[in-house]
Amino acid sequence: MTDTTYTAAWVPDDDPARSSDVAAELAALWIQQQAEALHTKPVLVTQTKDQWTLGPGAIRKLARISDTVTDRSSRPSGHRRAVLAYLPRTRDMYRAIPYAHEGALAVVEHGADPLSGWAMETLAVNLVDGQLTPKTWNPDQQSLLEDIHTYGNNGWTGGPGADNAALLVQELVANGVGSATILGFMVARRHSEEAIDRLAAIIGRFV
Repeated sequence: MTDTTYTAAWVPDDDPARSSDVAAELAALWIQQQAEALHTKPVLVTQTKDQWTLGPGAIRKLARISDTVTDRSSRPSGHRRAVLAYLPRTRDMYRAIPYAHEGALAVVEHGADPLSGWAMETLAVNLVDGQLTPKTWNPDQQSLLEDIHTYGNNGWTGGPGADNAALLVQELVANGVGSATILGFMVARRHSEEAIDRLAAIIGRFV
């Protein structure tokens, strides 16, 4: 079960020998192909404006032909866009996903902000090998993840929702489902950065 409303792809940060230029080129090429298919201008989401001019060549080129988005920039309008989120934090993913609704979203992962759970939940194409990212959880664990998502309707701020989520997190962790998987799943379900941080604190009690 998934409620993903966009085509997803990513370049995982899983190989220290893969240069930032190669990772950026893979994602930029795919997102430009998606933009052409959607007859839309690409959207580039980055942490800072500096990445538009100091990042890898593919990102610099894409910035010149895209609507560009950071914390401090103006926001393009609409959805059904072809979006590249470059080295995104949770807040950047939260900002990028609505633009990609009925469109496409590519991510170049930053190891400090792992997104394997997002890639699994969205069945993202791994742009390194062209394969769909397989889900590593079983149906029972999927149900637990869904329930944690439901209990997060107030951002896991406390009370019964947070308490119930903690019990389910404990069960997932005990059965080998890691923090990156749980949090990435919740990123795919578009929880805010503040909510993800609260859930991370809950997970931290059991790992």
